[in-house]
Amino acid sequence: MRLIIPIILVAAAIGLFVLYTNPAYQASKDLQAQAASYDDALTKSQELRTTRDQLLSKRNTFSASDVQKLGEVLPDNVDNIRLIIDVNNIAARHNLTLSGVQLGSVSNSRAAPAAGAAGASGDAVGSVEVGFSVTASYSDMLAFLQDLEHSLRLIDVEKLNFTVSGTGTGAADVYSFTIRTYWLQ
Repeated sequence: MRLIIPIILVAAAIGLFVLYTNPAYQASKDLQAQAASYDDALTKSQELRTTRDQLLSKRNTFSASDVQKLGEVLPDNVDNIRLIIDVNNIAARHNLTLSGVQLGSVSNSRAAPAAGAAGASGDAVGSVEVGFSVTASYSDMLAFLQDLEHSLRLIDVEKLNFTVSGTGTGAADVYSFTIRTYWLQ
């Protein structure tokens, strides 16, 4: 009997360890790992809040007109109608009218952003091609191109074709443009 009671107690201790203590210990280790990952996520979220607050304070130093101008230089969406209206307004300043407006290829290259790519999360900058024609004298066309160059919107003139309709001081030629503009994706 002296030998049986210690053997029963050792067996009960081993059974208690196998059936209750070890599973409870493993569960507590899993909970500790989960708590550590939550602590890490909390630390990162606090760092992101700090960074966000710093960036917001920097942004708040910009005037509203500067923020609006920045939005015109590189908008955050493609607005073909607004682009055509802006170009038509530039043309109207020189008594020109856009004709044969055509929307060309739209580029949405999100696959491989370049090293210097702008945009949220390093997304690439999208672009759109627009074609149109104007009938103008050479001097009016030069003034129109100069205003396009000085507009806030980033615009690349990719193609310029012309057809001469006559000679003399009052001759008006047809100029066909293909321009490309950009936006943040």
